Amino acid sequence: MHVFSFLFDRHLDKTILVIAVAAGVALLSLGEETQLRQARAVTAALLYPVHRAAEYFASVSSLEEENESLRAMVATLYQERERLLQFRDERERLRALAGLRADPFHTFVPCEVIGRSPSPFIRSVTVDRGAADSVRVGMAVVGYRGLVGRVAQVFPRTAEVLLISNKSISVSCVNRRSRVIGILEWDHANIFRLEYVGKEEDVIVGDTLLTSGHGALFPRGFAVGTVFRIADDRGGIAKRVQVASLANLNALEELFIVAGTRGWNDDRLYDELEKLEARNARRRSG
Repeated sequence: MHVFSFLFDRHLDKTILVIAVAAGVALLSLGEETQLRQARAVTAALLYPVHRAAEYFASVSSLEEENESLRAMVATLYQERERLLQFRDERERLRALAGLRADPFHTFVPCEVIGRSPSPFIRSVTVDRGAADSVRVGMAVVGYRGLVGRVAQVFPRTAEVLLISNKSISVSCVNRRSRVIGILEWDHANIFRLEYVGKEEDVIVGDTLLTSGHGALFPRGFAVGTVFRIADDRGGIAKRVQVASLANLNALEELFIVAGTRGWNDDRLYDELEKLEARNARRRSG
């Protein structure tokens, strides 16, 4: 230990010089290919910290750019939020002047799929929310992209969701663009038929269908599917409209149970977002 302390603490420069000379002599005694290989190994070992430092600074630069992009996105979203709040207030004033009832929006209970029916005749999934979470029979269930089904059975901690890909379920839908109404019925896989659409009705490929709210089975306004094929029926008085479900009903994982409604003037969600942003701002400044 004293020898190492003497060499590296008191005579570090001379020790490194001796080691470098010894390494050079050793390399000269080797063959040319071995010299090149050993030289590359030594160079890689010496430059490894430099490469690591370069990668670190590159990652820091990338994170800074991503952070700036996210800040710009947050600013844009806040501006969009203010614009939507103005539209909300204007809409509510117009509905009040027209004597229409206030139009609430929905609250959700998030859940995960924990099971799937093995029966080929009843297509359903089991989710990890039940009566203890205020889930009730008849509640609609949606995914990230669109309507999935409705609650058919409720147990204390779980519930069974009957999917719209069942012959026993029909969904009243409205075309978001033209407001044409039809009845959506399952055909196969994620493919459906929009029935009772007249030949002269304004439906084109690419139209998005929403739940109409008729019949009270499903709340209105939830996306269901997209029209991808249209043909005239053999009788010539109706259209054969084929629709692809927006939700992949064969690969469901996270879902949302439509648990209730609240008024458009309920700003609790916005208040929580503002509190979260204030906490993040204090953390950044601290």
